[in-house]
Amino acid sequence: MLLKFLRRFLKDEVDEQTRLKEQFQHFRDLLDANNQALEIMADMEEKLSGDFLFDTGYLYTQTEKLGARVSQMAAEVNRLTGGRFPELPAICRRLQEEIQRELAEVPVIPETPYVLPLTALNRESAPAVGSKMANLGEVRHQLGLCVPEGFAITATAYKRFMEAAGLAQVLEDRLAQTPIDDLESLEAASRELQTLVRQAPLPPDLEAALAKAAGSLPSPWVAVRSSAVGEDTDFSFAGQFATLLNVDAARLPRHYKEILASKFTARAIFYLKYQQFSVNELPMAVGVLAMVPARASGIMFSTDPHDPEANNIIITAVWGLGKYAVDGRVSPDIYLVSRENGHPVKDRRVAAKSQALACRPEGGTWEVDLSPEQAWAPALSDAQIQALAEVALRLEQHFRGPQDVEWAVDEAGRLVILQSRPLRVSPPAFAAPRERYEPSAPPLLTFGIRAVGGVAVGRVHLFGHDDEVAAIPPGAVVVARQPSARLVLVMDRISAIITEVGSPTDHMTILAREFQVPTLVEVGGATKVLHPGQLITVDADEARVYPGLVTELLQRAPKPDEALRNAPVVQKLRRILKLAAPLNLIDPESPDFVAGSCRTFHDITRFCHEKAMDAMFSPDIDRALKSESVARLKTELPLNLFILDLGGGLRVSGKSQVEEEDIVCRPFRALLRGFHHPQVRWAGMVAPDLKGFISVWANTMYDMGKGERGLGGKSFAIITHNYLNFNSRLGYHFGLVDAYISEERNDNYISFQFKGGAAAISRRERRAKLLLQILDDLGFKAQAKGDLVQGRLVKYSLMETEETMELVGLLMAFVRQLDLALASDAVAERCIRAFKKEDYGLACLRTEG
Repeated sequence: MLLKFLRRFLKDEVDEQTRLKEQFQHFRDLLDANNQALEIMADMEEKLSGDFLFDTGYLYTQTEKLGARVSQMAAEVNRLTGGRFPELPAICRRLQEEIQRELAEVPVIPETPYVLPLTALNRESAPAVGSKMANLGEVRHQLGLCVPEGFAITATAYKRFMEAAGLAQVLEDRLAQTPIDDLESLEAASRELQTLVRQAPLPPDLEAALAKAAGSLPSPWVAVRSSAVGEDTDFSFAGQFATLLNVDAARLPRHYKEILASKFTARAIFYLKYQQFSVNELPMAVGVLAMVPARASGIMFSTDPHDPEANNIIITAVWGLGKYAVDGRVSPDIYLVSRENGHPVKDRRVAAKSQALACRPEGGTWEVDLSPEQAWAPALSDAQIQALAEVALRLEQHFRGPQDVEWAVDEAGRLVILQSRPLRVSPPAFAAPRERYEPSAPPLLTFGIRAVGGVAVGRVHLFGHDDEVAAIPPGAVVVARQPSARLVLVMDRISAIITEVGSPTDHMTILAREFQVPTLVEVGGATKVLHPGQLITVDADEARVYPGLVTELLQRAPKPDEALRNAPVVQKLRRILKLAAPLNLIDPESPDFVAGSCRTFHDITRFCHEKAMDAMFSPDIDRALKSESVARLKTELPLNLFILDLGGGLRVSGKSQVEEEDIVCRPFRALLRGFHHPQVRWAGMVAPDLKGFISVWANTMYDMGKGERGLGGKSFAIITHNYLNFNSRLGYHFGLVDAYISEERNDNYISFQFKGGAAAISRRERRAKLLLQILDDLGFKAQAKGDLVQGRLVKYSLMETEETMELVGLLMAFVRQLDLALASDAVAERCIRAFKKEDYGLACLRTEG
C-alpha cells in the first residue's frame, strides 16, 4: 500500500509540473499567434493607402494566414481556461467563411444586348463591356474628344458563347490541372484550350448580331481588341491578350473568337493562375473600332510616373501605327512637357525611326522602311505636342487620376484618342530620397517610428486616461504616454496621434491606419516637450514634429492614388477588412466584453489576449507548491519564497535551495532589484499611530491565524527566462505580479495586484488610493475596489518594462506596512510625494513627525 501511495504521489507531482509547463507553452503560442495576426492586419490596412500594388493572390495568402492565427488563438485560450469559451472556434469559422465568399465572388454580368454601340457607352458600362471600351465611350460623350466609330461585344455575348459551347467547366478543369512552373505543360494547355475556343461554333443569334454590327461601320477595315472585365483596372493584363489591326469587318465572328482564344495563351494562363483568377472571373468583352490609318501615334502619360513632383507630361511618338511605340521595335521620340500653362517642351529626344507599321490597302499591316530624312524628322509638331498635353490634363481631371493614353494622328491631321486607362504612379526602386524640409525654427522632436504616414497640423491635447476621451477637441493632435484603443471613438475628428511608447502593430495603430490618422509611436518625452494647446505640425513620414503651422509640408504631403484606392481589388480588400480589422471590444470591464460579442478577427485577438493574461495571472499555487521541482530561495529578504522553474529561469535546475545569483529570469531579477533598493527598510514596520495599533490588534482578533502567519507567509514564484508569476504574502498583505519581458514589444506586460493589510478598512482603502495614483504615474491602467488594487501595463520596450518592473518591486516594499501609518489623506499625499521624489525610506514622515 505504501509503495502504491508513493507512486501516486510522485505521479501527481510530475503531472502538476507538466501541466504548468504545458500551460505556459499554450500562453507563449497564443502570444506568438497574436503578434502574427496583428502584423497581418497592419500590413493589409497599409495596402489601402494607395501607395502599394497588390493582387488577389495577396488577398488569398493573407486572409488564410490571418484566419489560421486567430483560430489558433481561440484554441489556445480554451486550453488555458479549460474550455471556458467554446463559442470562439465557431465565430472564427463563420468569419473565415464570410471572407472566403467575398474572395470567391464572381463579377455579375449585367443582362445587355450582345452588341452595344460606342455611342451608348460610358464608364458605368464597365461591368458589361470592360473598362477599356467603357472609358472610350466616356471620352467621347463627356469630353467630346475624337475617338473612332465602333461598338463593344459585351460580356453577355461571352457568357452566351461559353454556355452554348459548353466550355466554361471544361476550361476551368483544364486550367486547374495546369502547373504554372512547367513551361511545357503551359504551352500544351494553351494550344489545347485555344483550339477548343477557335473550333467552337458561335450561337446563330450571336453570329447574326456581330454581322449586323460590322455592317454598320463606316469602314470595311477594323481594329479588334480585348476589353475584358477587370482589364486595365487593378490588373493591367498588359500585352496578355490579342489586338488585331486592319482586319476585314466581314469576318468579325472569326476575329472575335481569336480574341477570346488569346485569353488562353501560355503567358495569359500564367498570369490568370498567378493572380488566382478563375475562367469565370474575367468575362471577355471585345472592342471593335473603325481602323484609323495613323500618320503618327504613340503613348502619353499625364504625369511622370517616376517623378510625379516634377510636374511633367511624357509623350512618346512614332511614325505610323502605335504598335511599334509599345513593343519596343522602334525607338520613339520622347517629349518632356510642362503641365503648366502653355505647356512648353522642357526636353525632347528625337530618335531615328527607321521603320513604321502601316495599314495595307488590302487589309492587315506591313512594315515600311523610311528615308533618313523622315526617320530623323520629329513625329509631332509643337502645336500637336501642346494639344496632346491639354488632352492629357483633361483626361486626368475627368478620371480623377493620372492617365496612360494611347493616341493617333490620322491622315487628315486630327488627333484621335484610342484608349485612356489609369496610370500607376510610384517612385522608382532607386529614387532619390525626399529632400528633408528644414524650416527656420528647428523641430521640437526628431525621432519616433512611423505607424501611419502623413502630415497633419493641430493643437496638442495631452491624453492621460481612457475616461477623458470625450474631452478631446476636434482637430487635436493627441499626445499620450501609451496607446489606447479607446481613441477610436474620436479618430474621425482628430488630426494626428503621438505616443511615447507603442508599435505599428498594436490595436490603436491598426485603428488609426483604418481612419488614415498620421501616427507616430516611440516618441520618448513627447508628453514633456509638447504642451497643451500648442500648435504643431506632425510629419509622420519623416518622424518629425515642428512648432506652428508648416505650410510647405502640408502642400507637399503626398495625395493618395485615387484610381488605385478605388480599384476592384482594393474595394474587395476593404470589404474583407470590415470582417477583420474593426475593434468593438474596447473596454475589458464592460459587461459586453464576452466571447459572444466578438464580431471581427480583431475582436477575437483582443478578447483572447486579455483572457490569456487573466488565466496566467492566477495559477493554482497550492498545487504548484507540491511539485518536487520547487526550490527554496536563500535570501536576506524577509521572504519565505519558493520557486518553480518551468525552464530557463535558473542557471542550474534540480537544486532544493537556490540563491539570488542563480536566477536568470528577467522579470524576477528586475523585481528583486526593486526589493533590494537601499532605501527600503525591511527590518521593522512603518511606525503606526495609536489608532493604527488598535486596528491591527482588532483585525488580528477576528482572524487568529494572522498572528501565527505574521511576516512568514509563503511566497511563490513560477518562472521561465522571460516569464514570472509572483505570489507574495508580506505580513498581512497579499501581492501578485504576473509579467513577461522580452525583445518582442507586443508580448511585454506587467499585471499587478495588491490587497489586504492589518489596519482598519479605511486605512487599507487609503493605501489602495495611494497605490492607484503611483501606478497611474508609472503608466499602468489601474483601478481600485475597496482595498484591492489591480493594474496592467502592456507593450513597453524591453528596457522600459524592466525598469518599470524594478519600480514595482520597490513599490511593493514601499507600501508593505504603510496602511498602519495612513491616519489621514494628508499623510497619504505626503507618501505619494515622497515616492515621486525618490524618498523611498519616508524620511519626510520621520522629519515631520
